[in-house]
Amino acid sequence: MTTQEFLLELRGLDVQVWLEGDRVRCSAPPDVLTAERRAELARRKVEIEALLKAARAAAPGSIVPIETGGSRLPFYAVPGHNGDVFCFVRLARCLGTDRAFYGLQPPGLDGTSPCATIEELAGHFVRELLEHQPEGPYQLGGYCLGGLTAFEMARQLRRMNLEVRALVLFGTMSPPALRPTNRARLALAQWSEDRLRGARAFADLSGRDRVLKVKEKVRASVAPDEQERDEAGPADELTARRLRVEAATLAAAHQYRPEPYEGQVMLFVPNEASTRSLDRPLEWEGYARGGMDVFYGPDDCDGDSMLKENAAAVFADALAGRLDKLAAQAAVGMHA
Repeated sequence: MTTQEFLLELRGLDVQVWLEGDRVRCSAPPDVLTAERRAELARRKVEIEALLKAARAAAPGSIVPIETGGSRLPFYAVPGHNGDVFCFVRLARCLGTDRAFYGLQPPGLDGTSPCATIEELAGHFVRELLEHQPEGPYQLGGYCLGGLTAFEMARQLRRMNLEVRALVLFGTMSPPALRPTNRARLALAQWSEDRLRGARAFADLSGRDRVLKVKEKVRASVAPDEQERDEAGPADELTARRLRVEAATLAAAHQYRPEPYEGQVMLFVPNEASTRSLDRPLEWEGYARGGMDVFYGPDDCDGDSMLKENAAAVFADALAGRLDKLAAQAAVGMHA
């Protein structure tokens, strides 16, 4: 569930969430805000604040302001396959208030049709980017499958003879990793891992809990109607739109066959061990004619957590240092 969907769920329970100045305020009927919902509100507070501020400053189009102002060159980032630009909130906050940071929200979440290919989606973003910032240089990034779109945006901008100063891929699998044979290997590995994890968990249960677990499995197998109702479809239009965007993005990613990019690629991977996974991230080197700069996150980080809580600060620090270095090099070049 995205933060937007969480707020929609609260609205359906007559819970009101709003900004008072820069503070998030909330009111709810008695007993509606359970301990679980309060904990979820606290966990998502940063994203909720950013979402409400973005809505207050909203303009038509795909460019969503996450951090505005500042004198440094802005950064534009493409989210993962679900299109949730607020996944970048903690990263943007950690970069500081002196650098504008914008999320690029894909078509489809607003009720329009999702783009069918990575090239089409990148072209859509490039057109909006040029309206928002008519002159380069440009700094682009993408998280997970959004990295494919950021990569294609950089290629299209370069073809227009426009400068791309930075291209950053956060936890993005390489194009060869998306090929059917590799995805089949990954699916098999994940299935095997899930079965092994389940077997270990079952072995750790007490005798009584094992019996209860078996009974639960039997009930699920002979009474599938409830499960089918759960999987019948989303209850609200926002979730339906997100699922359509997810499906379109996944299909587009599997079809994408990129040509090399003439510039450098900065590859931020969750941890060093992830480079040996079936995501094969280091194979991006074959697509980066300007070379590749790889940064490894903490050992306990993974693709799901790299933009959250403490890990976001680590990646933000590495990104800020690299962007500042590029800015300094550009300044020297201008005065040479």
